[in-house]
Amino acid sequence: MKVLKILGIIIGSFLGVFLLIFFLYPIVNKEKFETMLELEEDESVGNIWSPGHLSEEEYELMKKEINTLQAMNRDLLDKVDSLEVLNADLLLEIREWEKMDEFLPVDGSPVAILQEMQDPRIPDEEFSERIKSLLNLDEEELAPIVRNMKRSELIRMYRHSGTIQREKLLRSLDPRVAADLMSEVML
Repeated sequence: MKVLKILGIIIGSFLGVFLLIFFLYPIVNKEKFETMLELEEDESVGNIWSPGHLSEEEYELMKKEINTLQAMNRDLLDKVDSLEVLNADLLLEIREWEKMDEFLPVDGSPVAILQEMQDPRIPDEEFSERIKSLLNLDEEELAPIVRNMKRSELIRMYRHSGTIQREKLLRSLDPRVAADLMSEVML
């Protein structure tokens, strides 16, 4: 019962203040009220959405054009987002290539190991031993190397590596390339 009284007081005071402001506004702020009345009476200002300004066909045509422009805007925003992501990826790749310049092609370096991997005459046991040093690199260091490898080299490398090394190899690959590699290995 007390809640209803409190609720009634709140709603009643709200309505009272609303009505008071509604009726006193023209008296308190005469200048703004008069300019509003003048704008409403002036037909040259008018509203383009009012029935007299646009026919139904013009309205539908304008509505279609607005929808088309909004769709184009969404497409452009999507392209901007994808370009920003691509730009960030390219900047990361540039940094990775700059790190790759530090590797010199000496025995045991990733470049020398890659050159040896391209030789199919190397026996499987020897090949497995040689790729261990390559797969012991961190994923960040391994990613730019395996990104430039041929599919056949990746398959051979995958088949001759251990479970942990396989996981590291797959994580360092692009998801699409990793999926292709897995589909080919499973055949």
